[in-house]
Amino acid sequence: MTRQRLGLVPAVLAVLAAGACSDPGQHGQGADTLGTNAGDYPVKVLNAYVERPEDGRYTPGENAKVFFTVSNTGDRDVTLTGVSSPAVRQMDLRWDEACDGTAESVPHIPVLAKASVPIPPGRVLAGHLPYYADAVGFTGEVLAGTTVPMTFTFDGTDAIKLDAKVQPREPIDAVAHYACIPVGVTAP
Repeated sequence: MTRQRLGLVPAVLAVLAAGACSDPGQHGQGADTLGTNAGDYPVKVLNAYVERPEDGRYTPGENAKVFFTVSNTGDRDVTLTGVSSPAVRQMDLRWDEACDGTAESVPHIPVLAKASVPIPPGRVLAGHLPYYADAVGFTGEVLAGTTVPMTFTFDGTDAIKLDAKVQPREPIDAVAHYACIPVGVTAP
């Protein structure tokens, strides 16, 4: 190779390495997921999306999971008190607070200042975040590639409205058995 071409190798490698290190704010939800981001300083909902069923559509009465990340760059803790949508009968918050593989229905989820939802000490994230919302009972047909209007309500800050895209099903959509694992343990 010529010197000029050899000089490009480090630059190309640097660009590839930077692309491989996706935004840690995604917290394992896949940097390639085309979720919706919304909200103003200090609280934001990031990468919100509705999982897609195998057949590419939800019919009335079907349920789905809604994945998202809540980020709080402010100086005060806030609480996610609910998610609602006119497209479903109800939305239930789910949180695997102990990171033991069981997401329980909860009335609210804390969001720490300068952070996100807490995980237990000595644990690290290993896939999806340990919280999501269950969209229970779609009221009409919803197709993959369309959006579902949602409102995320908080105690301590303003509500955040967004249109969450119904995504194509990908392997990343499967919720890992454990969202968190002990520090030093390799994820399966």
